[in-house]
Amino acid sequence: MPAVLETRSDCGRCAALCCIAYPSDDMPGFSAIKSAGEPCPKLGGNGLCTIYEHRAEKGFAGCIRFECFGAGQHVVQNLFAGYDWRDDQALLGPMVDAFLAMRPVADLNFLAQRAQEMTDEAELRDKATVLAERLQNVAQSRSSLIDTAEVAAIERDLRALYQHFDR
Repeated sequence: MPAVLETRSDCGRCAALCCIAYPSDDMPGFSAIKSAGEPCPKLGGNGLCTIYEHRAEKGFAGCIRFECFGAGQHVVQNLFAGYDWRDDQALLGPMVDAFLAMRPVADLNFLAQRAQEMTDEAELRDKATVLAERLQNVAQSRSSLIDTAEVAAIERDLRALYQHFDR
């Protein structure tokens, strides 16, 4: 069985993928103008944030609030075996693509794992566990990440599961 997906970001095991993947107009609290796939202007040549300790004061509070739920480090550590675009520029596009595909999977995984913790009912907990396992399977390769039909089906099933918690 695949390893359990992490549900919190670990920027030290990532490669600043969130600093590259998104356009600035999609990120409230981001005071730079950039296109999707373009590095943040505050990203240094070493791939590290040059204003990390002062992001809020410099107009980058959105970066502090952002949470990838482990998508970034999963892409770098598991899908690219620890390789990094900062060492091989040819990896930048594929890593960003994998990160963007992994984000919804990581979000759903967070919700599936949270559902496991929210209930004492074995049947609901088992359903949440099955959904988390399906997400782990999707996340095991770049090719399986693009199976949007499976991701959509898992999301539908997770929404149905969460309706039990609204009662």
